[in-house]
Amino acid sequence: MKNVFLFLMLTAGAMGADNSPALPDLRIPVTPDLRAVQSSEQLWRVSLVSVAVAQAMDSHSSWGKRELNPVLANEAGAFGTKGALIKLTITSSLMGIEYLVTRGHRNQRLYRTLSVINFGAAGASAAVATRNYGIPRR
Repeated sequence: MKNVFLFLMLTAGAMGADNSPALPDLRIPVTPDLRAVQSSEQLWRVSLVSVAVAQAMDSHSSWGKRELNPVLANEAGAFGTKGALIKLTITSSLMGIEYLVTRGHRNQRLYRTLSVINFGAAGASAAVATRNYGIPRR
């Protein structure tokens, strides 16, 4: 009985849909300026991914090796869970701050500036990771 009732309700709704007035077009027109902001935003998102990947590479390349930074070193002086959690916290905090800054301000210049900063940081981290891969483990 429930199936019959459901079928009747759906059929009645579909039949009434033809007589409804046309809905207004609520889509936002895409202007060249909006397109530029969207492409800058996509570039910024890619730069965030590059920072995350570079930090992961740096952590992987340092794991179990002697750590020169005393904040990241564990009791044995090596890079381990403590250092990885500190790096993860710092990286995710900076990404969160960038998100909060850009959330209310969809600005092409802001996205581009943050993208340059992020790609620079990712390049530096990747360079350190490349150097670390050349150092043998203990």
